[in-house]
Amino acid sequence: MQPGQLWYLMALYAVLSVPFLCVSACILAGFFLQPARVAALYGVTMLGSGAGAAGAVGLLYVAHPATIPYALALATATAYLCVASPSVWGRISGWGLVVLATGLLVTGKVQPIRVSEYKGLSYALRYPDAQIAGECASPLSAITVVKSGQIRETPGQISNYPMSQLGTLPEQAGLYFDAGSVSPVHRFDGDLSRFAYLDYVTGAVAYRVAPASPNVAIIGAGGGTEVLSALGHGAIHVSAIEVDPGVLRLLRGPLREFSGRLYERNDVSITIADGRGYLQSHAYQYDLIHIALLDSFTASAAGVNALNENYLYTVEAVSLYLERLTPDGVLAMTCWLKAPPRDSLKLFATLAEAYEKAGPGDPSQRLVYIRSWNTATIVLSKAPLDASRISRVRSFCEDRGFDLCYLPGLVREEANRYVILDEPVHFDFAHAILSPQRENAYRNSLFDLRPATDDCPYFFQFFRWTSLPTLIRGMGTQWALFVEWGYLVLVATLLQGLVISAVLILAPLLVFTRRATPRPARRWVLTYFAGLGLAYMFLEIAFIQRFTLFLSYPVYAVAVVLTAFLVFSGLGSLLAQRVLGRRSSLVALSVCGIVVVVSIYLLALAPAFSAAAGWPDALRIALSVALLAPLAFLMGIPFPSGLQLVTDSFESLLPWAWGVNGCASVVGALLATVVAVHFGFSALTLVAAAIYVVAAFCLARLEQRARGGA
Repeated sequence: MQPGQLWYLMALYAVLSVPFLCVSACILAGFFLQPARVAALYGVTMLGSGAGAAGAVGLLYVAHPATIPYALALATATAYLCVASPSVWGRISGWGLVVLATGLLVTGKVQPIRVSEYKGLSYALRYPDAQIAGECASPLSAITVVKSGQIRETPGQISNYPMSQLGTLPEQAGLYFDAGSVSPVHRFDGDLSRFAYLDYVTGAVAYRVAPASPNVAIIGAGGGTEVLSALGHGAIHVSAIEVDPGVLRLLRGPLREFSGRLYERNDVSITIADGRGYLQSHAYQYDLIHIALLDSFTASAAGVNALNENYLYTVEAVSLYLERLTPDGVLAMTCWLKAPPRDSLKLFATLAEAYEKAGPGDPSQRLVYIRSWNTATIVLSKAPLDASRISRVRSFCEDRGFDLCYLPGLVREEANRYVILDEPVHFDFAHAILSPQRENAYRNSLFDLRPATDDCPYFFQFFRWTSLPTLIRGMGTQWALFVEWGYLVLVATLLQGLVISAVLILAPLLVFTRRATPRPARRWVLTYFAGLGLAYMFLEIAFIQRFTLFLSYPVYAVAVVLTAFLVFSGLGSLLAQRVLGRRSSLVALSVCGIVVVVSIYLLALAPAFSAAAGWPDALRIALSVALLAPLAFLMGIPFPSGLQLVTDSFESLLPWAWGVNGCASVVGALLATVVAVHFGFSALTLVAAAIYVVAAFCLARLEQRARGGA
């Protein structure tokens, strides 16, 4: 990192912290102004936060993301107007802010989002003939259409394609998602022969294994590259499954004629849905299910996907795909290659283990694994591969210069022939996975190559701390270029959060309250409110990820879970305001309820999600809210109950309690991800429940101290 970049990072932290600092000060001031109604004030704050979580996502349906800050400014100005001084100046300033924010929002005079010059869209717009041909925004992404004669996007390396045919490659437009990853849209006039080059990429090996004239499902259809490939390989019908509705709007809008109305053909059906969710809710069977290059090459190479939960690549997902195949059907997955190799190795292990768990038979007789210099394709056949299909795969690879990594009957000398590595690591790992030495292969690998599961769906997280000394010895100061940065950034951010929180929150509060309160009270307050911050964020993060699988869209899961948690926690806080008497008894009762509900959910959520997989989105959202409501309601009781006790008996500790909880919440959000990466969401949930139990004990001791006990 350049030294100057560190200052930019610090400045960014400072700018982003200002709104939160101001909001926190306003809430704390309200507590001091109304000390007898702390729980009620906190409950109303939670209700407003829940409305904001739902409203922010709702705004993305009707407004461009660049306008959202102005909508938030309007809400802030309105809040100021409510508490402004009744004097003439107070009213003028309040209404002035409201009018200014409204004017900016309505007239559209907003500052456009500055796109990093290192993103794909920035590169594309530098082409001499580049022009923006369309835009579309939704809660899922902002898509920009760029047309240029210089755009040439292919699904991996085109190997040994006749040079005489290179000039006939079709014109393309690029769909740039959030200015980053790109999906090409091809100019299509109905002539599939112009797409013969799509038979010269590794993914085309699937059509050497699949039945003739297959019925194909493409997960992540995007601009239609794999759909055109399937049609060119004789598919009788292609089910294109695309998660982003903006893609369909663009291909039926400004790109309709350019794309040859691809998604309006009789032999193509387009469905806007998450691929796994769609297959889970429909029992239709296919001859070929193909998942190809859903993560961009740049993102894959940089390792920024390391902390992206991906439920398409888990063992449970592959088991579902196998259920949706015909008896002779095949599953094909294509991924980008990294150096040292890891993605394709983990994918091979996932398919092998999933087949062993899903059905009888030997996976070693059903797998194909090939690679070029930048992509690898792995095919899993539901039926054993016969001699004819094995021969077709061999001929395909020999004609195109692709390396065979695994094929029934393949020997080590036949691997590593074209893109030569020091050792045939792909071949060696594949054979180890299919042998009794599987555990040794996982244990001795430089990276974490164990298959991802629904409980721990971090497919792209490969980093292992035990391998760090080896990486440093072998690569010196350049070792960081060969690991997943997402995980390292998370750990670095966690450390920064701990240090900054201690300096900016805990240190001043310790100094200001040291002489005003007895030490035992400070100890119990610290432990109680820190524990609540950690536990609340642990459960929130865990359930966001669990409901991502059920609701299919991460943005929906975040909005639904945050809204439900905040709103029903707010209602729990309002209940806490009305209950008089021993606060510790109320908290102990709510914690018992949390433990019971969490235990039930760990056992029952997966079957419930499976049973409701085919429900419409509205019903699934309603069920999600209903499931989250009891837990969130109970989680809303401990914090305001403790806060009211502190206000009544140790008022000087009120800022400390608020600051410690805020510190723990920030750290908890980061620590929750670390725990989930290494131990899974079930472990994260159990740890949160245990922290709540400890917190209940701490509040009982604090209340005892307030009543004059030991």
